[in-house]
Amino acid sequence: MSIKYEILKWLLKTANIKKKWSGMSTEDLLENRRKQNAKNRIPDLKDKAFDISRSEIMGFPVLKLMHKKKADKANLFLIGGGMISAPRPASIKKALRFAKETGLDLFVPYYPLCTDYPLTKAYEMIHETYRVMLREYKAENISVLGTSSGGNLALGMVPYINGGHKDTPMPGYIMAISSGTCADTEEEWQRMVELDKKDVAIPAQYMKTAVEIMRHGDDSVPEYMIWLQKGNFTNCPKTTFIYGSDETLFACAPSFEAAMKKYGVDCELFVGEGMFHCYPVFPICQEAKEGWDMMVRLMKENMGSQPMGLSAPIAPA
Repeated sequence: MSIKYEILKWLLKTANIKKKWSGMSTEDLLENRRKQNAKNRIPDLKDKAFDISRSEIMGFPVLKLMHKKKADKANLFLIGGGMISAPRPASIKKALRFAKETGLDLFVPYYPLCTDYPLTKAYEMIHETYRVMLREYKAENISVLGTSSGGNLALGMVPYINGGHKDTPMPGYIMAISSGTCADTEEEWQRMVELDKKDVAIPAQYMKTAVEIMRHGDDSVPEYMIWLQKGNFTNCPKTTFIYGSDETLFACAPSFEAAMKKYGVDCELFVGEGMFHCYPVFPICQEAKEGWDMMVRLMKENMGSQPMGLSAPIAPA
């Protein structure tokens, strides 16, 4: 590991950022995040190569980063935050960088959070955003990338479509970075507890609290939205998983691999040895920069290899 990485890891550990996810009651945690989200603002980005605009879907903002030189492929970019934190301006700036380097148009939804809604609301809004994208792009030309809890939502689009929206075609490719899901078995939980000793960002205990948070008082929330490894991944497109080896959420990677194998999904798993949660999207040391470059390369390769002309865009409802 580089010296810069070791210093960064030490600083994160010293700052004890894991504490912001635990150490208080569930309601205190949610109220804390509501206050932080109220201060958050969608940045006013400008770039001469892009038309950047904002729309609303189901009353929630969607930021659109569109190449002025028309692109025929797009990405649904789902930024995580434990289902309780809105995308930060720095994350949106990285989304713009990703759009530049991949050549994809980007749709970035500020989906409803579990500070105020059960998780079903986020899935509904993201599905509607995807349906809007299908009016302009063929399904095989749309990729979905999610980080952390956004990775959960990206993967969860498949069982969501299978669970009652089969008129919606599957996207062409999914990339899930440090996908967050709750431990379903004692074996998964014990792996989380062991990894918690190395993790500098997400405490294992939060993944227990998250069950209550994601239900938000609604016991009808489907099981797969909380334990994604239980989902129906029939017809899932090629999927890439990226984890750091030193993060609690890596505990569920074997279960995801098993689920993909069960449904015959073409999937691949990349593990950054010794790396932290969502390391590719924090390219501030050499190892993380390599993760960013890999993320961009894989997206370009997998989208570039998608078959063309197989389906027409969906007409407006």
